[in-house]
Amino acid sequence: MGQDFAEMLNAGRGPFEGGLGLVITSATTERVEGIVDLDPARHTQPWGIIHGGVYCTIIESLASIGAAINVMPEKTSAGIENQTSFLRSVSGGRVTGVATPVQRGRQMHLWQVEVRDDRDRILAHGRVRLVIRDIQPAT
Repeated sequence: MGQDFAEMLNAGRGPFEGGLGLVITSATTERVEGIVDLDPARHTQPWGIIHGGVYCTIIESLASIGAAINVMPEKTSAGIENQTSFLRSVSGGRVTGVATPVQRGRQMHLWQVEVRDDRDRILAHGRVRLVIRDIQPAT
C-alpha cells in the first residue's frame, strides 16, 4: 500500500485540526483515515446535534491530506470546492472519516470522503476538488 504518513501528519498538525480533535490514523497515497471523538460541549450546535461544520472540516482535511501526500515534496494542494451532504445527525461519539481519490491529475485532484459513526452508519459524504500548486517560498 505504500508509506503511511499518519505519524508525521499528527506531529505537525495545525491548531485548527488540533482544536477539532482530528487524529489521522492512516495516510497513504490511496486512502486517508482519521477519527474525531465528538464532544457535545465543543462540537454541537444549540439544538444538541453535531454541527455540520465539523463534518465539512473532517472532509476537507482528509481530502487535502490525500492530495498533498500524492504531490509532495515538489508541489502542494489547496481545496477549491467542498460539497458536503449531511445524511444523519448524532449528538456525540466517535466518527471515522475515510478519503479516497476519484481523480488525480497534474493540475487538479478530486477526492471523496465518507464520515461514519461508531455503528458504521454514514453521517456525511463529501467531495473535495483541489488545485495542485507549486510550493511558494517563505517570505
